[in-house]
Amino acid sequence: MALISVDYFSSSLMRTTTLEAILPFDNQGDAHATDSVMRHAGADLTSQEAAWDSRPYPPRTQAPFKTLFLLHGISGNHADWISESRIRAWAEQRNLAVIMPSGYNAFYLDHAETHNYYGRFVGQELVEVARRMFPLSTRREDTFIGGISMGAYGALRNGLRYCETFGSIIALSPAMIVGGFDQVFSDDLWFLSRSYLESTFGDLNEVIGSDKDPARLAADLVYCDRPRPRVYMTCGNQDPLAEPDRVLAQRMRDAGLEVTYHEMQGGHDWDFWNAALPQALDWLL
Repeated sequence: MALISVDYFSSSLMRTTTLEAILPFDNQGDAHATDSVMRHAGADLTSQEAAWDSRPYPPRTQAPFKTLFLLHGISGNHADWISESRIRAWAEQRNLAVIMPSGYNAFYLDHAETHNYYGRFVGQELVEVARRMFPLSTRREDTFIGGISMGAYGALRNGLRYCETFGSIIALSPAMIVGGFDQVFSDDLWFLSRSYLESTFGDLNEVIGSDKDPARLAADLVYCDRPRPRVYMTCGNQDPLAEPDRVLAQRMRDAGLEVTYHEMQGGHDWDFWNAALPQALDWLL
């Protein structure tokens, strides 16, 4: 697998941002086979060229690649997946390209007042830019979005909002609040403070039923007969978000979406996500 770090200037964010890309471009097995053939061909250049053309194993990879746009959680960045998980090995096993952007702490929502259009960034711009940079499939059925916690919310919200682009969504422990924000306010955790949530979501009384509510987006795309992404949600049975996630999964099913919901042993941490992600990737492909 090739691991590539890219800095580029984003029009949605109006600043330079960084992404990590995993491409199933190289393979150790292919390299060993090629090296063996070349060494046995001897020093003659013509023999080496002939040996190269007659390698016993053709390249394993086939572009354009199926692609997963994978979003990090709160307080994270584009490097989280590389440092905290085995995403490189899992992608290599499945011949899958993975694009990992930085979403900062904005829940992948658009904030027009500061020109930080994170929703547009991951749902539209990032896909177009990555396809120009790398040999990625442009087919909807080969283009996926996923994430953990805040990133899982962002994947659901933007996967449904940009349903013509994404064929499937995987959401691990989505950070959802469905019973009212008053139940979760806490001054001890900055991301549960009223000021932070209001700066992120706007009027908290208007979130449910708005375009920031995945269930509302699901109902809208079914009503308007737009493409319906498949959805896979999973959550740890000891996660405080388990009940809100169950409710959200059922609301999206009731709206008419195909939703697979699965609970496993675990909490809201990388131990759980590292156990859950390979299963989600198997479902995805």
